[in-house]
Amino acid sequence: MKKANHICKYSKCTLGADGGRKEYYACDYCDRINAWKSVACCKEHYDLYIQEVLEARSAANKLPERLDKTEEEVKELYEKPVEQVLEETKEELSEYVVDGELNIEEAVNKVNEEISAKKTRKNRKGRN
Repeated sequence: MKKANHICKYSKCTLGADGGRKEYYACDYCDRINAWKSVACCKEHYDLYIQEVLEARSAANKLPERLDKTEEEVKELYEKPVEQVLEETKEELSEYVVDGELNIEEAVNKVNEEISAKKTRKNRKGRN
């Protein structure tokens, strides 16, 4: 049986056997591709750890630059519970559901492919 070989980097992790940071297993491939599993014991703790890092790195604006939201709206987004944002995202991307399942990464990639294709068509029309 494999043994734990990582320690959760989220400073407030209490999922360990002693109530401290959890020890867990992640493979070398996870480390090599910088998967969340190489950093934290769960996706939620990875997200919280990244937030800690971003906050510690700078007082500079760490919010994403959005075309569709004001800075205040982006700040409000970060204050919403993750579960609520996930449900809203599922609704927004519902047309990309395949076999009753929504793979958010695949859906976002598909949206970006569609955007790129539309820009390419528009650029071609502009040259003719």
